[in-house]
Amino acid sequence: MAAGERIFMAKESTSQEILENTRKIIKGAEEKPKRYGMRINRLDSNPATRVTYLFDAVGMTPAGMNFSGGGFDYGDWGDIWFVKNNRPVMVRTDGTVDYELNHENHALKLDGTPSDIANTSYGGNAMSEIPLIWVKRWSKNNYDFVVFCETQYDDTYKAYAHTDEDGNILPVTYFPMYEGTVINSRLRSLSGQTPTASMTDEQETTAAKQNGERWDKQSFSEIVLMYEMCTMISKSTNSQGKFGNGNSNSDNFLQTGTLNGKGQFFGYTSTTQAVKVFYCENFFANFWKRLRGLLLINGIYYVKPVPPYNSTGEGYINTGMTVTGTSGGYISKMEMASDIGRIPTVVSGSETTYECDGCYFNNAIVAVALFGGSRGFASKCGLSCWLVHYPATDVYTSIVASLSCKPPVAA
Repeated sequence: MAAGERIFMAKESTSQEILENTRKIIKGAEEKPKRYGMRINRLDSNPATRVTYLFDAVGMTPAGMNFSGGGFDYGDWGDIWFVKNNRPVMVRTDGTVDYELNHENHALKLDGTPSDIANTSYGGNAMSEIPLIWVKRWSKNNYDFVVFCETQYDDTYKAYAHTDEDGNILPVTYFPMYEGTVINSRLRSLSGQTPTASMTDEQETTAAKQNGERWDKQSFSEIVLMYEMCTMISKSTNSQGKFGNGNSNSDNFLQTGTLNGKGQFFGYTSTTQAVKVFYCENFFANFWKRLRGLLLINGIYYVKPVPPYNSTGEGYINTGMTVTGTSGGYISKMEMASDIGRIPTVVSGSETTYECDGCYFNNAIVAVALFGGSRGFASKCGLSCWLVHYPATDVYTSIVASLSCKPPVAA
């Protein structure tokens, strides 16, 4: 073969390789999953401006209650997978779904026949199915970053709320549709019940686990994910202003099920009615919810992102983070605990600034975290309201627990 022919063929081969590599690059870019991100500016005290959308969330219209119109406005978020694929279901004690509930009337199954949401003899509970969300969290300077992806974009994306005790990443997880009621020694999520208060942390945990091996109380990772989902779609850190005040300043606790006919999200400007986010009624306000995976030990936060949990701190991560300010005041600063979630560290704000929620703390004990606030706490209630003030043994009429369930691993 002549030298000129060899040169021509080499050039032709090189051109083909470049073209093929270009196609691969274009194809790879097309196949990259979408990412929905937000950046929270710790120095901006305005809850309406401190959240900036990132990546594929840029330009999206936020969601929130239309209080004057009486409905929820999804903005551009209604078709995003973690909103669209969230559904109300009845989950059997083995952790499998029995059937889906009517989205606008939970007294009915999806097929229109009566459901078991108020049936105390039913072998399971009413739960909100949360699809798998891979989350990347980090901090830089005075910013906290949170990015959602439907698949694991890279190994920096974690799925703590969807991880079971054996380390399995699950396609869904289950949050409670209702605050917990103990019936025949078992903590339940059912409609038409008075939530059970005045139990110790151990008693609550025992009652939750009576449902079966896949059940527990709610965890810090799950609460963090709910906070992030709601903050992401609303583009605000004022949860009461975007989703409703909840039963935050009334004389009475509410029974479960008052929002059975109100769909996925609902709330009022009234401070005596329930609030609902992602099919979870009274996720904040009404009662304090005691949870697992976050402790304040002698003034230092310890966290555990996945089960198993305990109330002593064994196996927990020492974040080195502390909380200062006036206990019982409003949060003015939350910081990211590694890649696990944001925790309140300074309490010197107001009901209209920063997180717009309260924080109570005791730096002299081992305190088990409570979440959401209770009736009578008014504007201090919300999705970033925390109480790390009491030991695991304390009991109060304003403290309950709520169920969590991890589905079984597919065979």
